[in-house]
Amino acid sequence: MAGPASGMLFKDYLGAFRRSARRWEPAYRLTRVGTARSAPRAAPLVRLANARPRKSGLMLLSGFHGEEPAGPLTLLTFLHHIVGRATDLGVPLCIYPVVNPYGFDTMKRTTVAGEYTNAGFIHDEDPTGPEVAQLRADMVKFAPQVFLDLHEDDNEQRTYLYAFGDEKLGARLVERASHFITPAHGSLSHTPSMKVVHGQIRDYHDGSSEDFMGHQPTTLASFASETPTKLELRLRMSVHLAMIDACLDEVAARRARRR
Repeated sequence: MAGPASGMLFKDYLGAFRRSARRWEPAYRLTRVGTARSAPRAAPLVRLANARPRKSGLMLLSGFHGEEPAGPLTLLTFLHHIVGRATDLGVPLCIYPVVNPYGFDTMKRTTVAGEYTNAGFIHDEDPTGPEVAQLRADMVKFAPQVFLDLHEDDNEQRTYLYAFGDEKLGARLVERASHFITPAHGSLSHTPSMKVVHGQIRDYHDGSSEDFMGHQPTTLASFASETPTKLELRLRMSVHLAMIDACLDEVAARRARRR
């Protein structure tokens, strides 16, 4: 496929995201938190969050890999729904919509320098570049209860999670996803050594963003969702949105119990 998998360039995506986010001002603010190397010029790393920073909420992130469009498009297409529900439920919200603009534009998994930005959040064994350090420093400020990174899988036809923390919430996310796509169980087709148990790969320590957030003392659950790029985009987006809604419900329930 030529061009961006999303059907738009990052600059156009960011413009559309900014216009949609503007409806929620002044309660929410779109902020530039760093700079990503790209071509022909650098691009902003942005975050949408409550204008008055609030902790113990839900953090959403997407766009590490350019051939995985469903995550960024879910956040853009359903931003009004996501922010509206978070507002109604009183859930603090933090969203990083696209964290690899170069990959987004070129359908690549790497940065302009050929580095993988979804590793190196805990260790420095993988060449990741400065983007990870910028994201990591910003993410810890919000101390979310639940973290969800939206990914896709080019080789699978099933959905699954990389999961840390609350196993019941993980099972609930898998159950929500199962209304649209069959959850994986057993070996992954592309990596037989990777075992999925009822839709979850538990505690896979690979230095990823979900691994990093799973180590944070205030984070009760940390996930990376995987949907199959071979299936229809609308189904994949439905899975991501269903999981987001489940996370919002969980954080709202936990906050209500604390009152």
